[in-house]
Amino acid sequence: MKPYKAALIQQETKVIVDPKQRDSIIEQNLDRIFELIQWTFNRVGEIRLAAFSEYGIIGQFRPRTVEEWIGLAETIPGPVTDRIAEVAKRLGVYIVGNLYERDDSWPGRLWNTNFIISDEGKIILKYRKNNGPNNLNTTYTGPGDVYDEYTARYGELSMFPVVDTPIGVLGTLTCTDIIFPEMARSLALQGAEVLIHPTAEPWSDVDQMWDVFRRARAYENLSYFLSVCAGAFHGSDRPRMGYRGHSQIIDHNGNVISIAAGSGEAVCVGQVDVNALREVRSRKPGASGHEWNQLVELRSDLYAEVYKRAKRWPNNGWSDRLIESTVETRAKGREIIDSLLEKGQLKLPDYS
Repeated sequence: MKPYKAALIQQETKVIVDPKQRDSIIEQNLDRIFELIQWTFNRVGEIRLAAFSEYGIIGQFRPRTVEEWIGLAETIPGPVTDRIAEVAKRLGVYIVGNLYERDDSWPGRLWNTNFIISDEGKIILKYRKNNGPNNLNTTYTGPGDVYDEYTARYGELSMFPVVDTPIGVLGTLTCTDIIFPEMARSLALQGAEVLIHPTAEPWSDVDQMWDVFRRARAYENLSYFLSVCAGAFHGSDRPRMGYRGHSQIIDHNGNVISIAAGSGEAVCVGQVDVNALREVRSRKPGASGHEWNQLVELRSDLYAEVYKRAKRWPNNGWSDRLIESTVETRAKGREIIDSLLEKGQLKLPDYS
């Protein structure tokens, strides 16, 4: 497999404020993404993989009810992925994107969903985000929230899906998924070599940590990490440049090989060398210049026992009812914290 170029489309997205403008704004946002992909082809030549950010089609706007979000959401497949598939096939490029998704087989539930469309225009992977901001501030459902029914429908591997392609084994995770190292590790343990991370990161007091997470997830999993962030949202209740950008491509050694330096519209292009990654992953202990192999030396049985005892955020937490408001999700988080305090596994500060 030859090295290839990947492009991260850090676009400025128009936000759907008035639901009556939904279709028009979605079309405008798609058109701009396609323009930037084509511009990248014209500027650097062939690219084999392109990705755009979380909320890149409809934007981020608060507050909204679950019903209002579902009214703006798309089906997958649907009109939006059909248009993306046409471009992917015409240009011969894999495209990774993100949508708020509605699914008639899950009535009343909202999903935050990544998808991968092949260079033949086929949807080859769909991943529904598991981790919101501590699972306390969101109203979309994660697969783990309905674990038993989800795995009964789609199989155990549906929690952390990967797909083997001519450009490597691909997997995706979304925004705050990156904070939990188990998410990227679960994908890598199922063979993922290139992790694509659509995200929308607001400026905050932990800005530098996002970049630490990216490099750590790449190195600890010997994986390429492609993180594509929102450049700006026009019409949002946040400042236009309220999201930090910093899209970047990181190699399997944790080195940043391409980065967008800040907010605003940008395209981040870098080379992905899957064979170099495979050489490191498959190198035997004692080989010259290499002693560690994180994916081989992982003591999975040892750590599994700790996780079994830990019992934090439960599976099936929302299997018996729909998530209707963040008031409910925050209440569930408070219950868990109170339980851990009672067991002595968390302690309150003592300022005496």
